[in-house]
Amino acid sequence: MGMHSRASDYDRCSKKTLTIPFGIGYIIGMQTSYWEAPNVDFAESPALLINKLAHALALDMDRRLKCHDVTVSQWAMLKQLWQQEGRSQVELQDLLGLDGATITGLVQRMTHLGLIQRKPDLSDKRVQRVFLTEKGRALEQITAIFEEEVNAHALEGFSTDERAFFIRLLMRALQNCEER
Repeated sequence: MGMHSRASDYDRCSKKTLTIPFGIGYIIGMQTSYWEAPNVDFAESPALLINKLAHALALDMDRRLKCHDVTVSQWAMLKQLWQQEGRSQVELQDLLGLDGATITGLVQRMTHLGLIQRKPDLSDKRVQRVFLTEKGRALEQITAIFEEEVNAHALEGFSTDERAFFIRLLMRALQNCEER
């Protein structure tokens, strides 16, 4: 998906296509060659700059997670389950901004890895609830350290006020995009 400048191009894109799942990496689909292009002025395109930052953060986090055989997508789901176990697959789909087939595949792979388990909802057997295993729970503290390190590296040299202001700006830009 490229950037859309005409309203008709935007109208043809579904809102789902523009959803930013779990904040890392998927702001606007850019090709790696843009990162090295010397003639690209990132100051003229906040979307390119944010995407480059998200890509760098995702690569750093992915590198750290690999030693535990976890992907960034799996980590994002684990984070949702650490907040509240027993979420349905549909709830996870909405929270992560992913489609049903992607969530199903993710749940299957994570079940196979022993990170989560599915159980039917007690009141509606059609609904599958997702729960952590001990292995999945054990990753919370480890990945929290990784997340802290990645964020600290990215915001190195920022004052406390600058960090807070930066987060507020990112949240406002994200909210603007999600309202569309």
